[in-house]
Amino acid sequence: MVLNCSSNCVNIGLETSLQTVAAGTGPTWKAFNLTSVTEWEPKPLCFATCGGTEPKYQRITTTVYRAPERVVLDPLPEVEVGKEYNVTCRVFNVAPIRNLTVTLYQGERRLYVETFEDHRNPEAGSVVVTSNSITAQQNDHGEEVTCRAVLDLRPEGPFLEMDSLSKSLETVVFPMDPYLQTLGSVEINTSMPVECEVSGLFPVQKAAFQLFFAGERLNSSNHISGHKVSAQAQVTSISAGEHQLICIVSLGPVTKTAESTVNVYSLPKPTLHIDHPQIPVNTNVSVMCRSDGSKSPGVVMRISDTKEILLSGDGPSLQYSLTAQEEDNGRQFMCKVELKVDGHSVVKETAANLTVFYAPQMSDSSCPDKLTWKDGSEETFICSASGNPPPTVECRKDEVSYNIGIQQQVTKEHGGIYHCNATNAYGFDLTSLTSLES
Repeated sequence: MVLNCSSNCVNIGLETSLQTVAAGTGPTWKAFNLTSVTEWEPKPLCFATCGGTEPKYQRITTTVYRAPERVVLDPLPEVEVGKEYNVTCRVFNVAPIRNLTVTLYQGERRLYVETFEDHRNPEAGSVVVTSNSITAQQNDHGEEVTCRAVLDLRPEGPFLEMDSLSKSLETVVFPMDPYLQTLGSVEINTSMPVECEVSGLFPVQKAAFQLFFAGERLNSSNHISGHKVSAQAQVTSISAGEHQLICIVSLGPVTKTAESTVNVYSLPKPTLHIDHPQIPVNTNVSVMCRSDGSKSPGVVMRISDTKEILLSGDGPSLQYSLTAQEEDNGRQFMCKVELKVDGHSVVKETAANLTVFYAPQMSDSSCPDKLTWKDGSEETFICSASGNPPPTVECRKDEVSYNIGIQQQVTKEHGGIYHCNATNAYGFDLTSLTSLES
């Protein structure tokens, strides 16, 4: 810095603690170069002596400045629309601070201005400027925010500007709570779809989901439709009981949660065992119904046939006994377990058939003892017998076997007595019938 001291007197000089070298001289002036300014507020004095009088002094007013070293904008928070936020700017190593103006901009709009006229310290320092509270709007999203520091030393000095790097403002809209879509109950070791949905989000693509079931995080996939987004996953539980399904949705600074209780039940399929599934008539039979494995409380077990419930209980097994009769052949027994889950019944069942073997039996309805046929008519000779296995029926007249079930033309030779025999592995039955011609 060069100082020029001018006077009509002679013996012009400069009084200062700073290092100086002569920079020029004239009849009424002398210039001094301050080679190294090491003080923030130097106060050099020009002086001159006229004749034998005392020296006259003139203090020189100087301003030592430093351009801002850095202008930094603090990271902007993601803000929920309708909420308030602040913008903070930091200006480092600048002097004199009283000549500094810091302005915060959003796009071209000034958000906040701060000056420091009352700052008295001439030394370089740093300042922190924080705006008043600003209410976030949705259309603020993506706007660039900038901080500008201006050191104005005019008219004697320069006008210095420095801007921070711009930062984008991000606003979010999260008006509604998440909604969980799932079944209220699921069977153990089976898979169940779950979906967590939330509407009205902005920006919807930045929504982050976390799904938990029984304390374990689920793998999920997101699906976006307009301003609606959902996360979908599959739930499988290996333990029965009530478990919590939790959905956590985060968007910027906003986090919302939805919870649902899922009843995981266990209902193993029962087994049905007939100790003698194929037996002769009048043999004792046991029908055993069992449900093995762990099951939820409240399971009811029943043994039934196609007509009625035969036995019921809440234990792990039931046993029903009977003496097999002819009418029990082909009888279907069912073992059912039933559990009430969320107000509706879950039923599993197993069925088995009983086979009863018995000797043949012929009756008037299956093999009538008298037939009346008309000569020349077409008739079919019918004779059958009940029995299991189905018996073989043979009818003979005069030691000649007669075709049963085949239509024939009636002649006089058809009249007479027929002897019929029904046989199977468990016995036989005999009957005679008379054919009359009319």
